[in-house]
Amino acid sequence: KNVQAQAVVSTQSTGEYLRNAFDECARYHGNRGKVATKVMKYPEVEDYAQYMCEIDCKQFQLARILTNELKMIYSCVYDILNKNSEKIKQPRSQTSINLY
Repeated sequence: KNVQAQAVVSTQSTGEYLRNAFDECARYHGNRGKVATKVMKYPEVEDYAQYMCEIDCKQFQLARILTNELKMIYSCVYDILNKNSEKIKQPRSQTSINLY
């Protein structure tokens, strides 16, 4: 595989990962809103408040994992792009044309 294709695949997979993470975040806020409504409607039922606390803790852990994974992904993409910047700017086919 050439360097340009590898860089494109890396950036596309990063974009897909981010879209999925944003979708998960939207689902979390939707679910949290539903639970918050039940907490306000039934304040005497402590299970709803406990459940809201649990989903908040779960989301916090997922956010920490996401942050670490994004750091690793961006480091890898940056490394690929930085190490191969000349090859990306000037692919081999263009370089060989310039030699003649």
